[in-house]
Amino acid sequence: MQLQKVTADYQTLVTSQLNNTDATDVQIFALADTLVIFTQAPTHDEILLTNRQRNIAPEEIDYTLAQLAQRTRAEVNVITSEKLAEISLEHK
Repeated sequence: MQLQKVTADYQTLVTSQLNNTDATDVQIFALADTLVIFTQAPTHDEILLTNRQRNIAPEEIDYTLAQLAQRTRAEVNVITSEKLAEISLEHK
């Protein structure tokens, strides 16, 4: 598994997030066929994993958390639904 930064391909999304939320930084990654949106804000960070064809695998969540937040699933609250996983990371 490898996160490939693709932020430049999603400038409209990045600009929208920065203009309409409290986000200070938005980075977008491809994890094979899963899109990972990592948003940083003053009091929390958000990680959103989405895949148009299938549900998000637990291994994808684990890998993304380790790479972007240096945390494990046991340390955070992961909300999953069909083809989507959302993680809110409160700043310590």
